[in-house]
Amino acid sequence: MIPAVIGIFILFMALYVLPSIWQTRHLPPGPFPLPLVGNLLSIDLKRPHADFANMADKYGKLFRIHMGRRRMIVINSYEIAKEALVTKATDFAGRPRHFFGDVFGRNRTDFAFQSLNNRWKIQHKLAVTALRLSENKANIADHTEKLCSRLNSFDGKPFYLHDIMINSVANCLSSLIFGKEHKLNDREVEMLVYAVQVFRESLSAGNMIDTFPMLKYIPMDIFKNTKRAGEIRDEIFERKFEEHILTFQKDNIRDLIDALWKGFHEISHDGLLTKEQLVSSASDFFFPGTETPYTVITWAIFYVIKHPNVQARLHRQLDDVLGNTDRLPEISDKPNLPFLNAFITEVLRIVSETPLAVPHSTTRDTSLAGFKIPRDMTVLINLWAIHHDPDIWGDPFSFRPERFLDRQGQPHVEGVMSFSAGKRSCPGEFFGKKLVFLYLARLLSRFRFECPEGTTLPKEEESVNGLVIECKPFQVRVIPRKRS
Repeated sequence: MIPAVIGIFILFMALYVLPSIWQTRHLPPGPFPLPLVGNLLSIDLKRPHADFANMADKYGKLFRIHMGRRRMIVINSYEIAKEALVTKATDFAGRPRHFFGDVFGRNRTDFAFQSLNNRWKIQHKLAVTALRLSENKANIADHTEKLCSRLNSFDGKPFYLHDIMINSVANCLSSLIFGKEHKLNDREVEMLVYAVQVFRESLSAGNMIDTFPMLKYIPMDIFKNTKRAGEIRDEIFERKFEEHILTFQKDNIRDLIDALWKGFHEISHDGLLTKEQLVSSASDFFFPGTETPYTVITWAIFYVIKHPNVQARLHRQLDDVLGNTDRLPEISDKPNLPFLNAFITEVLRIVSETPLAVPHSTTRDTSLAGFKIPRDMTVLINLWAIHHDPDIWGDPFSFRPERFLDRQGQPHVEGVMSFSAGKRSCPGEFFGKKLVFLYLARLLSRFRFECPEGTTLPKEEESVNGLVIECKPFQVRVIPRKRS
């Protein structure tokens, strides 16, 4: 009996342990993987970012992990993230295959899930140029006013904010992308919001399917829902794109789709781009463009309710800038509202709404923090760990907007990378920040937010965790205010 056990042990060492040690000898340290499951049993798949942050205490701020048989490295440090994303941007600018990412990215014809190649470079440049050309078509101020009118209609009565907010932001993004002439109707906006919510859930669940590909052959509702969401999204975007082509005038750019179509005919792309890539680019702006601002604005309202002293300070600064007039905040007021800017940055930091960002992959053999990193290695940037690193922030779980004000009271953002950095940074970062700023400036200039009597805010740890950390729905009272 004993010789048989010894023999099995030696065989296990020869077939699994020794090859595993050999294959990872140059990689960063990390937990030893179990057969088949890797390190999955050590990770809470609902809050992997928190478990990765805890692992960093043991293995260092750059470590390896095995999700099933898939190896990846996890970056938990701002400095190491800058080395990967900025200093060695090309080396770390790839994208790994993602099962649901292929649906979301329309078979990887978009620029978010497509890996680094010449087509991506041209498509990304075209998309950024088109956004700059058309961003004023969104008329953010008009959508904030419609939202304020909607909030006023509750006449101080309690209501749930989430659905109202996401529909407002979705309408704002639809005006940017489709313009007034091809504006979406309410039903189409509702359908796209549904698709946003399904994609959010499926992209998170897709991590398990990428780990165990055999799961995709098991009938599950998430497959059916994701396929349906993709069909809804594609039908609307493709139909609207065709409508634009029929009425396009190069000297009258009405929206983002017009700007994409104009750029497509003006740049040299050697046949690398097709209309399919343009439709996918427009889709990329709508989905993260709706999800991220909606999430940040909702969390911001959560924190002004939780911290009344912060809300009062925001009100005072807005009143000082706007004066005793009926004037509403404009984007031009941004330099004069440093505390509001610091408040938004602190919300971005403490929430880290996309905690693990979109995974990267290496495009060639490279190195990071002194370790050799092979080509096609999946790389996770743990933004949540970076934004909660006590070595940087001291008290990372305290909500303190003033941490982002210098001695002169001016804002600074060092250490926060909510929109990533380098080649794969979010192309809609400037527009997204503009949208969040103007929504919050106008909401806070008009209203005071509080919990209805007899209710409390949900605890932060009760948030809905996945690809995005979404605030658990809560009731709110909106009280019109007069400037002091």
